[in-house]
Amino acid sequence: MSDDSLDEWEIFQELSDELKRKIRLAVVYRGGAIYVTKDDEVFGFGKNLTGFLGTGDKQSRTEHTKIEQLCGQNIQDLQFAYLTFFAISATGSVYAWGKNDNGQLGLGTKKDTWIPTKIEGNLETKRVVQVACSDYHTLVLTSDREVFSFGWNKYGQLGLGHNEDQSLPKKLDFFAAGGVVTAVACLVFSSLALLDSGQVFVWGKNEDGILGHSEDDVEKQNIPRKVPGLEGITITRIVCGLNHALALSNDGKVYSWGWNGSGQLGNGTDENSHEPTLIFGIGGRIRDVASNYNYSVSVAITEADDVIIWGWLNGSQNKSPTKTSFKSLDEVFAKLPILAFTFRPLRLKLNDDPIVEKNTANESPEWLKKYFNDADTADIVFVVEGKKIYAHKTILLMRCAVFRTMFQGNWKESNESEQIIKHHSYDVFFAFLRYFYTNQVDMQPVLALG
Repeated sequence: MSDDSLDEWEIFQELSDELKRKIRLAVVYRGGAIYVTKDDEVFGFGKNLTGFLGTGDKQSRTEHTKIEQLCGQNIQDLQFAYLTFFAISATGSVYAWGKNDNGQLGLGTKKDTWIPTKIEGNLETKRVVQVACSDYHTLVLTSDREVFSFGWNKYGQLGLGHNEDQSLPKKLDFFAAGGVVTAVACLVFSSLALLDSGQVFVWGKNEDGILGHSEDDVEKQNIPRKVPGLEGITITRIVCGLNHALALSNDGKVYSWGWNGSGQLGNGTDENSHEPTLIFGIGGRIRDVASNYNYSVSVAITEADDVIIWGWLNGSQNKSPTKTSFKSLDEVFAKLPILAFTFRPLRLKLNDDPIVEKNTANESPEWLKKYFNDADTADIVFVVEGKKIYAHKTILLMRCAVFRTMFQGNWKESNESEQIIKHHSYDVFFAFLRYFYTNQVDMQPVLALG
């Protein structure tokens, strides 16, 4: 993502070009923004009605205010719901702040805190790679693919086999799951997990049929169970809104279920659905999807870079997929009136990371292009944000010095056929790998392997 992409967000438009070039990570929420510089300093400014800025109060800031607790921590990710906020460092430590009446910050208390505070307990020796949160409960995924949960548990949304609230992280068990967890997601009163096998598990309250069953048949479940209706389908990505879910399959199709009051299921109606249903009319193979706890819209981008939306957007209800003029998933959320927010952190390019060996040829041969992301011939799989990208070690070895060192060296990854990429977005890593097959790149990759 280029520095220019910050200008899609009104709050960044007044920043100097010099400052924008220093920013490597940023998030926007309800008129406020937090950014991390290349010098590892963290600042917040703008509106702060929910305590988002981590300044210890709810006072808005016209001046850019340093968030001391996050400076020097090499923050790699920032996630939030409405009143709960989390930051992940490069070492996998998690800092939490916000509303905590149910223990949803994982700090061992039920007292609110508006200053970023490190989560300890069971996470102290773990490396966290993902945080998912509602305003009431939180899930974290570690580098060894363990899932921990904490917060409100009235409906079993912590997945612990009981209904007692937890103010410290507790580990979940995925009984006979047949794989390891690659991504987690929180809805308002329930939770989802994606396994490397392509299976999706769900638990919590069956509001609007989100558990995949009729509400008359199942009220709640307090342990993870497979979502019915996705048998034989390999899911590579899951995203959630307030109470609806989207699942992207390895063949570029999208399935939806749950709440549909604004048409966010894309099935042509505003009726809820407890059955994962294939969305028709998108008009192309989908490479990524987005939704968010804070807004009732669903978004997809095709392999042809067409951005498709359904649900509520800018005062209009779209019950079926509608092609837009947006250029990216991020731009959709940047143009929300008043409520503009990032559905994922903005990761800006680092111009001083020359890790791709230049190729003077203008075009790669057509036969090579068609083998990119080809599951049938690949011998290496990269998992990014829960989605798989298929590649070939020989091609990467020839084209990139980092991969050459990795595959020919004594790294533990040298003989592994699947690599988990922890701190880079799917879009960036997809474009990075595609470059080696097509000699074309539409964004500067920001990548660190090892």
